[in-house]
Amino acid sequence: MIRFATHPSFQQSIWYTLNAQRTVYDLQMQISSGLVSTNYAGVGANVHRLVSLEAEATRTKQYVAGNTLIDQRLQAMETAIAAIYDTATEFRTLLVNALNANNAAEMGIANEAANFKDEITKLLNPTEDGRYLFSGSRTDTAPVDQTGWTPPAWPLTPPLAQYTAEYYKGDNTLPTAEIDVDYSITYGVTAAEDAFEYVLRAMHYVEISGSAVDRDTLETALALINAALGTSTGDAMLGVPAPSRDLADLRTAIGTSRRAIELSNKRHEEVLLYTAQNIGDIENVDPAEAISRLSAAATQLQASYMTISRLSQLSLMNYLT
Repeated sequence: MIRFATHPSFQQSIWYTLNAQRTVYDLQMQISSGLVSTNYAGVGANVHRLVSLEAEATRTKQYVAGNTLIDQRLQAMETAIAAIYDTATEFRTLLVNALNANNAAEMGIANEAANFKDEITKLLNPTEDGRYLFSGSRTDTAPVDQTGWTPPAWPLTPPLAQYTAEYYKGDNTLPTAEIDVDYSITYGVTAAEDAFEYVLRAMHYVEISGSAVDRDTLETALALINAALGTSTGDAMLGVPAPSRDLADLRTAIGTSRRAIELSNKRHEEVLLYTAQNIGDIENVDPAEAISRLSAAATQLQASYMTISRLSQLSLMNYLT
C-alpha cells in the first residue's frame, strides 16, 4: 500500500524506469540494425544535413545512370563507324586491285559494290534501346533509306560538286545531355555526314556501272573513298572536295564525348563516396560504444526495478509491527 507521502517518489521511479526501458530498447535496435535510428527524428540535430546528403546522392546517381546510358549509345556508334571504316578500306583495296589488274568486270566488282553498300546501310541504321543512333533527334526513324536516291551524276565537273544525302531521313538536331551540374554536351553524329555519303556514293557509281564499269568510274570511286578515309584531301580534277570530317574525325568526335562522360562519372563517383561516408557518420552506430551504453542502461534499468519494488513495499504496518 503506497502512502500519500511516498506517492511522488513512486511516480518518479516509474518515469525513470520507463525511460530506462526506452533507452535499452533503442540501443538494442541500434545494435541489431547498425543504425542510429530508423527514422529522421532519431538523428537529432543532423537531420537537415542528412536530408541534404541523401538528396545529393540521389541526384548524383541519376547523373551516373543517364551518363552510362549515353555512353552505351556512343560506344555503339563508335563500333559502327569503326566497322564502316574497315568496310570502306576493304572496298578501297578492291578498287586498287581492279585498277592495277585492269579487269574490274571479271572481278564482279559491281556486285561487290552493291553488297558493300548494303553493309554500310546496315551499319548506319543500328538501334540502341529502340532508338536509331544516326538519325539526330528523329530517333524513331531509320536514318538511311536509299530508295530513289540519285547521287550527283558522273562525271563530275568543276566547280566541285557538293555531296547530296537525300537518302537521309533524320534531321540535323543532335541530342544534348546534361552530364553534370551546369554542364551539358551535344553528342553523336548523323548519317548525313559527307564522309558517309562519299562511301555510299563511291559504291553506287561502281554498282550502277555493272559490267561496263570503266577506269574513270573506278578512279572517281577511289577518290571518294580516299577522301572519306582521310588518306587524301579530295581530288579537284575529279570533282571530289575534301569532306568536312572524314571517318577518323567522326570517330574522334565520338571519343571526345565519351571522354567527357568518363571524367564526369569519375567526379560523380567521388561525390557518391563522400556522401556515403558522411551519411554513414550520421546514420551508423559504433557497435562497441552501443554495447557499452546498453550495459550501462541495463544496469540502470535493473536499479529502477529494485527501487520500485522497495517503494511498493513501504507501509505504515511495517513500522507498527
